[in-house]
Amino acid sequence: MDFFRRQNWDIIKYTWLWFAISGLAIVIGMGFWATRGLNWGIDFTGGSLLRYQFAQALADEPGEDIEVIRQTRQMLEGLGLGKSQIQVAGDNQLFIRTPQVANDEEARRRDASIEAGLAELFGDRAGQIESLGRETVGPVIGEMLTRSAIEALTLGILLILIYITVRYEFRFAVAAVIALLHDTAILVGAMAILQTELNTWFVAALLTVLGYSMNDTVVIFDRIRENRGLHRRAALGDVVNASLLQTMARSINTVLTTLFTLIALYALGGATIEGFALALIIGITSGCYSSIFSASPIVVLWYNLSGKKARRATTGMRARTPLVERRERAEEPAVEAAEAEEAEEEVEAARPSARQTMREAERAAQREKQEERRRRRKQRKKESDSRGRERKKRF
Repeated sequence: MDFFRRQNWDIIKYTWLWFAISGLAIVIGMGFWATRGLNWGIDFTGGSLLRYQFAQALADEPGEDIEVIRQTRQMLEGLGLGKSQIQVAGDNQLFIRTPQVANDEEARRRDASIEAGLAELFGDRAGQIESLGRETVGPVIGEMLTRSAIEALTLGILLILIYITVRYEFRFAVAAVIALLHDTAILVGAMAILQTELNTWFVAALLTVLGYSMNDTVVIFDRIRENRGLHRRAALGDVVNASLLQTMARSINTVLTTLFTLIALYALGGATIEGFALALIIGITSGCYSSIFSASPIVVLWYNLSGKKARRATTGMRARTPLVERRERAEEPAVEAAEAEEAEEEVEAARPSARQTMREAERAAQREKQEERRRRRKQRKKESDSRGRERKKRF
């Protein structure tokens, strides 16, 4: 799909619009997080582990345990416990992990309801059910594991900074990390808005989204570096804009093919993985947006601000007499307006469009290929002449 390469859209021109959209989404999400919080699941808060044993086997054939889990979950949803974790152990045991309850009386009443529901579901084929007891379990993701995950994430960000700084520039590294923080904030805010119950899958989804977003960002950065090498005199904004248009088809196609699979998992995968699929849908979409509309514009904005500071510093070093300074201050508004208008006209006239930049890159690549073909033809001709002279000498 070559649609985007043929367009002349100026993405960098609307940098502040993209930043405003991201900022608004993050503020809304963080507002919900601050007011409503996140819906932490059993893995974070702990709960009760119920164990049941049947007289006969629950699942004789392969795949029957999935049907047992599905039927059990439907029964638990009727009791308001649809998010409980269910596991078939061996042939005739069933483990159910439920959220914590307020007191023992409520726990006993809930346990009796669950046991009665299981007896009604599987009593005919599995025989008598026996309760093996209830245990109070703590959170799977404890304080120590949470601290270790944060330390690992911090170390990963530092390594990303070092790698991208070595491979590209420090500005690119900072922009990539800001894009990752953007994706994290969007995902957490979306989970706060939707109040999705978060368990261990949330950590896996978050790390998957960060890796996916970083991969897309590095692909765009690589194209920017390639085009900067081809067009050393072109403005960075034009080079970045052309690079974004060149890689946009790749980014959108990759995201769409991934989203199709995730949407199918969310719709058909059941309650067990629908939260994981939903988090990936939101995070990967945000990652594609940040790679195109956040990371690269940050690089251009940083370069422009650095260039302005350098010009101001150079201008400030020039010596002025008091009389000249008073005259310049009096004439400064009119001069600045005229210079700004003249500079803008010069930039608009001299700056190549994104389409022109791409065409120049393609022409340069074609010229290189033609030069390489000429060199090879000359080499083959030289080798052929050399072999002809050797044959003449023999005769």
